Amino acid sequence: MAVNCEEAAYSEEYEDYIIEYFGQGQEVGEIYRTPCYQLLTNRLGIVYQKASEVVEAERNSLLILPRCFGLLSSAQTLEEAGIARVQRLPNLSLYGQGVLLGIVDTGAGVW
Repeated sequence: MAVNCEEAAYSEEYEDYIIEYFGQGQEVGEIYRTPCYQLLTNRLGIVYQKASEVVEAERNSLLILPRCFGLLSSAQTLEEAGIARVQRLPNLSLYGQGVLLGIVDTGAGVW
């Protein structure tokens, strides 16, 4: 059965992983055993793998599961994200004042 990669990207049955690769993009599908992937830069991409088929050892060594964060309003969230640890570094004073971050998603996918 052929996989519809656009549906895989939105499906709850698939997991999205950030991957790092060096070399040719065509190798990504072979290395991660999936026809569904997107190359983002010359070394980073995203692979979509069916959750029930992901091998735990690969999940821990080859794949990077991105963390998803919501509003950073609690101390616990800041700790979990690693932000509080950076804020505690002496002489840096990195608290994010005056920083504006925006993400634009066109919704256009490349398959």
